[in-house]
Amino acid sequence: MAKLPHAEWADGTALYYWVNNYAFGAPYWLRPVLDVIVDNPVGVAAMTWGPLALEIALAAALLMPQRVRWMLLPAGILFHLSIAVVMGLWSFALAMWAGLLLLLSPLGHDPDFKGLLRRRHGQPGAARPGAGEPAKERVPA
Repeated sequence: MAKLPHAEWADGTALYYWVNNYAFGAPYWLRPVLDVIVDNPVGVAAMTWGPLALEIALAAALLMPQRVRWMLLPAGILFHLSIAVVMGLWSFALAMWAGLLLLLSPLGHDPDFKGLLRRRHGQPGAARPGAGEPAKERVPA
């Protein structure tokens, strides 16, 4: 939200300046591809406002159903990967990926991600620890 009062973000040209910035801009090998996008008014506007829409969606993710949050996870990971590749901010991307996992994983989730995948794919009994194991007989003492 702090980006919106700035004219470059509001008019959709902010990423033009970031891509061409010498300190944080795109590496030279990537500039020919990105220049095609940022030199086009529709391309630069989409590249500027797209991340704003994704960031707002990620901020609202806790209020969304889990199935929507699962869809936001790859979008957030790819978004922060693009920041790492274009701007070279790899430590930022790693920190944000960890934050995305915490934000978008189910509340009170099982830290066993294999169990999470089993539940997601609907395998019966995967939600309970020890499910699928034969019942133990109780022998009177």
